[in-house]
Amino acid sequence: MTLNAELARLGVTGALLTGPVGTAAPTDLATWASGMVDLGYISDDGITESRDENSESFTPWQSNAPIRVETTSSVVTFGATLWESNFDTVSLYYRVGLEDMTQTGTGDDAVVSFAEKGKPKRDLRAFGIDVIDGTYHRRIFLPYAEVTERGEITYRSNTLIGYQVTITAYPGSDGTSVLRLFKEGWTLPTPPAG
Repeated sequence: MTLNAELARLGVTGALLTGPVGTAAPTDLATWASGMVDLGYISDDGITESRDENSESFTPWQSNAPIRVETTSSVVTFGATLWESNFDTVSLYYRVGLEDMTQTGTGDDAVVSFAEKGKPKRDLRAFGIDVIDGTYHRRIFLPYAEVTERGEITYRSNTLIGYQVTITAYPGSDGTSVLRLFKEGWTLPTPPAG
């Protein structure tokens, strides 16, 4: 086995974006499609990717070990803490749209308000994630997803106000829940002849 330290990657920096459901999926690592909005600074914890999988094992009478294990569900989530307080992060965290908000004043004197009432409504969106390590780049696109968990907000003098969110990817109309693109210095192997 040949080891290659050049292929060890860090998530040095990146971005989390959101846009409307129906946003065109990326085909390369060029500029994101129109309508995708960068959610700004992310805490130094970066973005986490998690999987919650359940499986069923099948053990015959004649054995004490399973002869097959079948995955019955696989949920992919992404988590981040957003450090910018702006329309896009507040809208995402509180699940309120522009139609739910009012503004008085302008500029630094603007006051934006909204009322939380009852159960939060669904807020389905497309999401994009860029993970960058120098010239290397990984892109993740969630065509149909939503914030399914919202963490605590801490208000104190030695902590930035952050909006902790967990985003769950659902299958879109074509069945894709996560699309991944890699430009990381590796290529596909040559298929065996035959």
